[in-house]
Amino acid sequence: MDIAKILIGLILLVVVAGGLLYLFYSRSNAVEKTGYGSLIMLAIVSLLIPLFWIQEGQAETQTTNSQQATAIERGMVVYTETCVLKCFGIDNNNKVVDATYNAYTFEELNKLSDDDLNRLVSAGTYKGTPSNANLVPKSELYGGQLGPMDVPYLVAFIHSTDPNYAKKNNFTGDAAINGLTLIPDYLQNNAPSTYQAAKNVALFGQFGEPVDMTSKTEVNLDIVDPGQGGVTCSSQVSCFTPINIKVKVGTRLTWTNKSKVGHTVTAIVGNDTTKPAPQIFDSANGNASSLIASGATFSYTVTQDAYNFDSTTHTVTYFCRVHPDMVARITIVP
Repeated sequence: MDIAKILIGLILLVVVAGGLLYLFYSRSNAVEKTGYGSLIMLAIVSLLIPLFWIQEGQAETQTTNSQQATAIERGMVVYTETCVLKCFGIDNNNKVVDATYNAYTFEELNKLSDDDLNRLVSAGTYKGTPSNANLVPKSELYGGQLGPMDVPYLVAFIHSTDPNYAKKNNFTGDAAINGLTLIPDYLQNNAPSTYQAAKNVALFGQFGEPVDMTSKTEVNLDIVDPGQGGVTCSSQVSCFTPINIKVKVGTRLTWTNKSKVGHTVTAIVGNDTTKPAPQIFDSANGNASSLIASGATFSYTVTQDAYNFDSTTHTVTYFCRVHPDMVARITIVP
């Protein structure tokens, strides 16, 4: 409720009440009873005016909040449908992480003026060089896929990630929500494949620089439970360690399962945990129920096919068939 309007209403109330009291106690002969009645009616109307004013202000505030909440929700949908260049990940706590728009962080975007932000979204301005310029979302005015309302919706969605913006504009309830928090549930219910892709983005952002083991012909790796040997696992089950190694073609790798439960060591296509690549390596030989028991080992010798599997990065990512959030990577050199 607007404090200024309340104060004005109280001031009017005091003025009218003071005037009536003055007339009542003065009992001037110049004022007949009908005059008192008229004054009382005028006082009532005077009191009702600020009340109507306040009520109208409340209705206007509710409408503005409703419009903002709708814009945030629709902007979130546009964001998830058009921002396809690994714009965000979803971690194991079902929270959005590493969110960007056209490679800009939301913090960077919220530092822009409204005019600059609108221009950036409309023109599809990208920070750096995109891997595929045709996938960068932009307005129809620039030959893109964003409709006339998509740009303001996206701007509202971006602003929603800044809590100071909501406070500055007196937004409350759903109008003050961070639009990023709406994404996981929306994707699970409407776009499960995109949800899984976002889960993969969060998983595969953890590898860091590979441990250089190119001087070795045999490398030992472990499968451990969280905290075992001081290892921190992103998965709540177990993890591979080291999580990223660099080796040469011909190196023999041996995994030892030191965890309490069985696992597989299975290569995947790219970063897609729904697409195993047993032709590269798979301890289960295509059978998810064939596990490396606790204390058992699995060995694999790195091949030229593994080196060529990803001709750009020369990496092979692998996972456990029964615990797909367990992932690790091998970086291969000739």
